[in-house]
Amino acid sequence: MQKFLFILPFILSSIVYAQGGFVKSEKKGNDYMVVSNHGIQFSLGPTYSFHTNPILGELTASNGARGNYSITPKSQLGIYAEFGMVHFPKWKGTPIKALKKSRIIDYFDWGLGYSLYRGTEQTDITYKNALGEVISTSSGTGQLKNGYLYGRYSAHTLVYFGKKKIVKVRKHFVDNSLGINFNYCLSTGDTSYQNGFNSYMAPHVFQGYSDQKLRVQFDYSLGVGIRLNKAWMFVPSITLPIVVVKDWYGFNANVHWFSSGYWPIQAQVKFIKLFEKPNKCGVYSTPEDKEMQKQYEMQ
Repeated sequence: MQKFLFILPFILSSIVYAQGGFVKSEKKGNDYMVVSNHGIQFSLGPTYSFHTNPILGELTASNGARGNYSITPKSQLGIYAEFGMVHFPKWKGTPIKALKKSRIIDYFDWGLGYSLYRGTEQTDITYKNALGEVISTSSGTGQLKNGYLYGRYSAHTLVYFGKKKIVKVRKHFVDNSLGINFNYCLSTGDTSYQNGFNSYMAPHVFQGYSDQKLRVQFDYSLGVGIRLNKAWMFVPSITLPIVVVKDWYGFNANVHWFSSGYWPIQAQVKFIKLFEKPNKCGVYSTPEDKEMQKQYEMQ
């Protein structure tokens, strides 16, 4: 896990200040911009597949030679990109008094995207004679390189902190979400080791190959967001698969390839852009603007 700590400095769990929900249009500051409760979202980032532990064992060859073997998975970087929409509900919902929030769910978003998971598995075999002396060695490498087309739907709750505000909501917030993800495997890596190596020491499972192309999982996402103005928000975050419900391999979210499992997580930078609505003649973005106009007309 140490290799990936560079993406985690924004995980701040000790939140002291909080306030509720999304407000469409408030004080002046972005001219007279008026935004709706709907918009677009797009994100881009790397994937990283944490691997299961190496497998170590002993063997006895058919010719009487003995030895040992190791199956060592390695993690590699991939990439993903997504585009979709975001929806802030108008209803208040169930309030959370402890966090000074007007509702549990602050917004929903969905997206369509592509993700690439990568990793390798290497098998090393050492043969020894009856005296324990090494008589030969062999090794081979197989590759995980699976590309998925996916659709995702998530529900988000926001916890605001800090004092600086954009309109009437605080500028900074922690974004938590729980979502469901439907992945369809478009392309896969090799199902055999490279260079003709075929001395396999453990059973193989290829999740995403043949009749296992559809993968359905629940994801959790955590990030720290910044509201740039009324329309734009910027949310760096990480997404962790929690459990796969299809195909089921126990309470984990690993992608199984050859004899190893890989836990694919992703870091992303997400941008949210709410749709702007034009100001009609005589319509003001806030009650304060309207009152100022009245005072001006009375002069």
